[in-house]
Amino acid sequence: MKICIIGGGSTYTPELIEGLIAIGDDVRIDEICLLDIAEGARKLKVLSEFASRMLKAAGTDVKLSATLDPEEAIAGSDYILNQFRAGLMHGRINDEKIPLLYGLIGQETTGMGGMTNGLRAMPIMEKYVDMARRLSNNAWIINFTNPSGMLTEFLINYLGYKRCVGLCNCPIGFIMQAMSAFGCECDDVFLLSYGLNHLSWVEKVYIAGTDRTDEFLRISMQSIPDLEYQPDFMVFLKMLPNPYLRYYYNTGLMLQNQIAQRNAEGTRGEVILKIEEELLALYAQPDRTRPPAELSKRGGYMYSTVATELLKSLATDDRRRHIVNTSNNGTIEDFPDDYVMEVPVVMTSDGPEAIKLGRANKATIGLISTIKNYERLTIEGYLKADESLIKQAMLIHPLGPDEERLNDLWSDLKRANTGYFPCF
Repeated sequence: MKICIIGGGSTYTPELIEGLIAIGDDVRIDEICLLDIAEGARKLKVLSEFASRMLKAAGTDVKLSATLDPEEAIAGSDYILNQFRAGLMHGRINDEKIPLLYGLIGQETTGMGGMTNGLRAMPIMEKYVDMARRLSNNAWIINFTNPSGMLTEFLINYLGYKRCVGLCNCPIGFIMQAMSAFGCECDDVFLLSYGLNHLSWVEKVYIAGTDRTDEFLRISMQSIPDLEYQPDFMVFLKMLPNPYLRYYYNTGLMLQNQIAQRNAEGTRGEVILKIEEELLALYAQPDRTRPPAELSKRGGYMYSTVATELLKSLATDDRRRHIVNTSNNGTIEDFPDDYVMEVPVVMTSDGPEAIKLGRANKATIGLISTIKNYERLTIEGYLKADESLIKQAMLIHPLGPDEERLNDLWSDLKRANTGYFPCF
């Protein structure tokens, strides 16, 4: 089996390599190829050398290669893991800073920053998907590149690449919390969870088939101060909101916090730039064979576990449950089958098998529908090179601008992304 990691120079890569080592007894991996672009060559060299040391220390015979040639990397691949950042960290920082100038949330996966992040990634995704069709071994694409939900929608419904699953590490956080609260194993936990990527809710928590939702809500409310909500929030919501819903439910406070962070230590992207240099120095230590503890400062909690356990299920047909971004296919009755949603599935070697969850809570339906249509307007605006569709997407997004400032914001976003938006 050959695994291609697109964005192999990412500082996340050691954790991913660690995860691949962990599944080595169940999945025969012959080669891992790290792919990056010329601008990431320095990081790719450090990461590939560190990954080689990790594999050797683990006693594996996996071949590790690194290249800047995407056709070489994708050729013969059985699995393609997307973890690239379109526009690099500079693009992310613009996604955070420019909306703040207009009094809007600045974030890399949602709102106006998420939109420009997605637009930068789409032409890159098109090229990689074309190569996957021509050169890979009918590869499964596991997409972690943000905004994961929008890009998985793009891959499945617009590029027609059906062997694709989108991932996020948010659901595993709730699962780990439940495991700790109830002293159980991962497979004992079932979350009745649904929505879109970074826009989802957990309606029920089952432990070994028993509904423990009320207990779990009480436990979760103890951490409310860390989530910027009022203490009684979950009492009336009666669901566990994805952490990114803070930007919708508490926009004013989150905007205030982002402005304060920008003015003090810089945006999250600027902070991560510094963390990445520290990590690269640690990775370059010639005797290092394990990821350093400092990697936890980078974020992406349990990223490798989510990605590699999904890969194992696809490879072994173990039929374990995973929460992924995939076609709805009747999972939630209120939404069309072709909506790419973040829902629990049974994973088989043929891909996700739907788990029927019934009707959605009325408090979720409107926001899900609005954001899905924003995603589709953005994608269609890109494919048709139609700025009017992009502007419609901006207007309907709850975190978007008023009409009065829409043109100015779009002009600033285009200017900051010169070269990345070839169609505008």
